[in-house]
Amino acid sequence: MINRVVKALLLAATCAVTACQSNPPPRFSCSVPTSNDVSEAFSHAKSDLRHEECQFQFDDYVDTLLVTAASDPKERNKKRFSEFFAWSRDQDILSQAQAQDYYRRYFTPDFVALNDKYNNCSTTCRNKNKVLVRMRDELKDKDRGLLRAAGDRGSYSQADKEYNELLTLIEATCLACRRAR
Repeated sequence: MINRVVKALLLAATCAVTACQSNPPPRFSCSVPTSNDVSEAFSHAKSDLRHEECQFQFDDYVDTLLVTAASDPKERNKKRFSEFFAWSRDQDILSQAQAQDYYRRYFTPDFVALNDKYNNCSTTCRNKNKVLVRMRDELKDKDRGLLRAAGDRGSYSQADKEYNELLTLIEATCLACRRAR
């Protein structure tokens, strides 16, 4: 009886050691694009992002694509990014709303950081500093997208003008809210 127990334990130990030594299939190695060619960089990003293990690095891929596009700023780059975000939506990497927000954040003069109720005492004025930081960060992103990647000075000027107008509007709204108390 003891002999059977020892044999069973030895067999279990051998199986456990063997199982630990088996190698799982290698995981895909994600790497942000290194090419200075804009088309190649987008192809590389799409190729990598088809793998689930790369999708959590989506923002890194976008950042690298913006840097690459800035080395050859053209209006065409807006279309490339639009197609890239639409592709990301179609691949279920982004939702429809996320894809639209990404594009708007970098390539339109409108501000994503503000919801439709930015002139509301309870929403914006309570979180005024956070809202202003988000808007400032978004203006920097518009600089990277509209100005540097797409070379669209007109749209960037419009975004800068809208930013300053919104600052004034938010300040006036919050002042009116304080006076109403």
